[in-house]
Amino acid sequence: MSKPIATLEQLHMLRHRAVKETGARLNAQQQLCQRYEKNITTLTSLAAGLTQAEGTSALQMSNHSGYKRTIQRVIDWQKQEHALAELEARQLQGALLREAKREKSLEVMLDAKRSERHAEQERRERKATDAVSAQCWLRQRLAHR
Repeated sequence: MSKPIATLEQLHMLRHRAVKETGARLNAQQQLCQRYEKNITTLTSLAAGLTQAEGTSALQMSNHSGYKRTIQRVIDWQKQEHALAELEARQLQGALLREAKREKSLEVMLDAKRSERHAEQERRERKATDAVSAQCWLRQRLAHR
């Protein structure tokens, strides 16, 4: 195998690995976004399910109010983390697209080099076959004289 093609194949392998790693990171980030969404949904339903019971003491009402405020702070925090995680996922998606484009362009170049090498080998084989054919023809011609 020619050295330029071997080098291109190694580079293609590295780029393919980069695409796979970026894809895995994007997948993990998307799973993190889904966990945040699930947390937000669960906490929101928990906060909505809290009701004030009649005839409760002032201390219980204060505790209940503090608990609701705490849950709301956690919900707000989860929403902020979710927004940051989505931003990171979009950036990873862009990086994945860039890596995939780089890999594909290298793959196209590698295929072109392989085709060139194959065509060159066929040309050399045709030349050798033509040379042998010409020698055979000349020998036959000289033998018949």
